[in-house]
Amino acid sequence: MKIGITFVAFSHLNAGYIQMLEEARKQCDYLIVGLNTTPKKQIEAVHNNNLTNRYIQLNGCKYVSEVIPYETEVDVENILRTFKIDVRIIGEEYKLKSFTAKEYCTQNNIEIYYNKRNLKPYLSYKRKHS
Repeated sequence: MKIGITFVAFSHLNAGYIQMLEEARKQCDYLIVGLNTTPKKQIEAVHNNNLTNRYIQLNGCKYVSEVIPYETEVDVENILRTFKIDVRIIGEEYKLKSFTAKEYCTQNNIEIYYNKRNLKPYLSYKRKHS
């Protein structure tokens, strides 16, 4: 079984996040989502979405196999070291940048998959003219 992981704050679970999770799940058989607990004040203020709600929303998504809350970048590294991860999914904007545990992934043969950010809705709805 191929295990994948992605880490995000998930301020609100919108269509873009669902598509991102679907793409991530296509890279593995079991998708772990690291849910950032730190930015809760900013998220709750702007989106009125607390940690419990974000956890429940992610856990209810059919593409997500497991949700693991984390607080710091050290936690990210510890999670990667603790679990048997085969692929780390991260946004394509990080392709040429340094990011937490990139070196660890490379040294330990954890594939890095760069998720696309230009996802579009599958369906287009046309307005009916009366």
